[in-house]
Amino acid sequence: MALARPADVPSDLLEEFRLDTADHLPRCEQLLIELERHPQDGTRLRELFRLVHTIKGSLGLVELNHLLPLPQAMEDVLDRLREGSLQFDSLLGDILLLSLDQLRNLIEAALGRAASPDPVQIASQCQALQALAAAPASRQTEIRRTLLQHLAPETRLQPVEVGHGQIPQLLADYGIAVDADLLFFIELMTTSEHRSPFWHGRGLRLLDLALGMNEVADQPVEPAQLAAAVCLHDLGMAFLPLDLLHKESELSREERRQMQSHPRQACELLKRMPAWNAASEIILQHQEHADGSGYPKGLRETEIHPGALLLNIADTFDARTHERAHQTMSKRPRLRAILEINNLSGMQFSGYWVEVFNRTLQLHPELAHR
Repeated sequence: MALARPADVPSDLLEEFRLDTADHLPRCEQLLIELERHPQDGTRLRELFRLVHTIKGSLGLVELNHLLPLPQAMEDVLDRLREGSLQFDSLLGDILLLSLDQLRNLIEAALGRAASPDPVQIASQCQALQALAAAPASRQTEIRRTLLQHLAPETRLQPVEVGHGQIPQLLADYGIAVDADLLFFIELMTTSEHRSPFWHGRGLRLLDLALGMNEVADQPVEPAQLAAAVCLHDLGMAFLPLDLLHKESELSREERRQMQSHPRQACELLKRMPAWNAASEIILQHQEHADGSGYPKGLRETEIHPGALLLNIADTFDARTHERAHQTMSKRPRLRAILEINNLSGMQFSGYWVEVFNRTLQLHPELAHR
């Protein structure tokens, strides 16, 4: 049930508050994503603190005092970060992003625009944030992981078992006739997933999301060609050394060259099968960026196959949500990946296909939970 709107607050003041928070919250999210790349940036941290403090003050002005505990708890954490008694890391960034999303939900509910979150859960979250702010360094990682799994249970990595007929059935569900070629491509993909335990189930997730996006966009890409491209787009990666695939530190120039050679390798293999020319082109271009900053040719959006544009987004979403798995056996929250993709709309990603991606997750939210 939605909470009652403040009865004695003028409607124009409430609308001004709504518009201000609609500006402040996305900026807070953007700052958190930037802080992950620049964790020592005091300027960004101070701006983030000011914005959360401003939102908290505005809640008091419009008599939404019952919402104050959450921004206050977030402010406590940010204050410790400013003091240097807490260190910013990806776990804390994820926790604060999810807390901002929860704050947005609370505000929408208080303004009568959404259902109210569980007050017991909110109270528990506030207590956990305050405990995090006060915890000694020796307990920080433990508390952060526990709090993150409380906020986003889907971040716990679960074993994935893909049945032999699961992928052909998925393709059939999208109206794709599974012929001998596609069965061969599926076998190659599922076999390559055994190269790393952190790849298990990846192909099924990517096929479902990519084909789902294509369907929402009224199938501008021939579905069988797209399915073939998804199955084979990273085949070249399976031939790289495992220590390179799992490397956490910055890549050398030679290592980057090896990584960036994988689209050409898979493309060359598929060129031997002329019936799959479109799939071959999608594979070659799936690391190209809308603004021309990708590889291997530095193409711009109008020069890139639409299948490659959508695959770039689906591939990035899956990589972002699972990027921490080989370090902590947990996934990244899908909220972060969605925000990152939207922040790169018109740059790395096609603005049109980002909108399709958003609509696909709205229509089929289960695609983001795999």
